[in-house]
Formats: sequence, C-alpha cells, structure tokens
Amino acid sequence: MPVARAARAKEYLARLHQVLPEKKASHCIFVAEYFASFAESLGLDHDDAVAAGLLHDFCRCVPKEELVQRARQLRLSISGVQLERPILLHGPVAAEECRREFGLSDEVYEAIYWHTTGRPGLGRMGQGLCVADFAEPTRKYPEAGEARELLRKDGFDAALRFVAEKKAVFSQAKEVTDPNTEAFLIWLRRVQA
Repeated sequence: MPVARAARAKEYLARLHQVLPEKKASHCIFVAEYFASFAESLGLDHDDAVAAGLLHDFCRCVPKEELVQRARQLRLSISGVQLERPILLHGPVAAEECRREFGLSDEVYEAIYWHTTGRPGLGRMGQGLCVADFAEPTRKYPEAGEARELLRKDGFDAALRFVAEKKAVFSQAKEVTDPNTEAFLIWLRRVQA
C-alpha cells in the first residue's frame, strides 16, 4: 500500500512540509516507504510504520540550542552527551511533540525517540525504523546499500545487526559518544546469539 494511503499520512506530510526543507521531508518519505515495504514481515502495522518513518525527523532541523530548550520544556531527561551533542535530542523531542500533536501509539513513540541511538530492549518498531532510516534507497554511503542487500538476502536480523555495528563505529569516530549506541549493539548480540 502506498504511503499516501496510510491513515493520517496526508496530515503528517502537510506538517512535515511546514517544519522541514524539501530534501529532509523527502528523506522522511523514503524512510516511510522503505519501512512499509518490510514492516508486515516483522508483524508490524503498516500505518504505524508509515507514521514512524514520516515523523522520525520531525525536529531534525530545529537549531541545537532550541532542541535543548524544547527538551527542557517537555520535561525530557537530558544526558550530558545530549547537552554536548544536542542533535541527539531531535528524536526524543520529535517523539514527544508528535505524541502531543498526533496522539502516537507507544510503539511509534519509542521508535521515533530512539531511532538515532537505539537502546537495549528496543521494540521491533524501533528496530525497523533504525534499519529504514539508515538504509533507505536514497542514502548514498556504501553501508546503506550493504544493509539493503543484507535485508533482502539474509533477513531483518542480519540487517539490524549490521546497522547497529555501523552506527557504533560511526559514533566512536565522534568526539562524544552516546553510550546507548554501544549498549544497543551489545544487547542485540546477546539476544541474537
């Protein structure tokens, strides 16, 4: 089923175009389409996958200082790492703002909240969004293509593990690393063993 036919998709798209530049809104659409293409094979609701994909970067273009301010206003927990790298707050702030505006399910809320870093115990919706965001078809880095190929050939769990490993490597290359990224990978290795 096309993304535009999903419940409330038109409403989400209209808001996306108000808060994001065209290139970032297009990325969200591609994430939603890609996620929807494999969501049902994971036992996930198509419309929830579309909602998570469309709304995951709802606050991605909010300036860093404003992300911290909004997180405080929303009474979100803010880590020292998030204060040093406020862009890591775009998922939590988007999850909370979208929940208030659109009434998201807990599953979609969690997926949006943790899509950047992951976390131990992350549900299947969140896992799927991590893969879809990393590997959507317009992503140009070679690892995105590798993740898509793994999903196609070896299945979701192989693709998810690959994405988590690559995110951990990319995170370690930064000056400040979110411990949730590494913890998510360790947890995944344990549950997939």
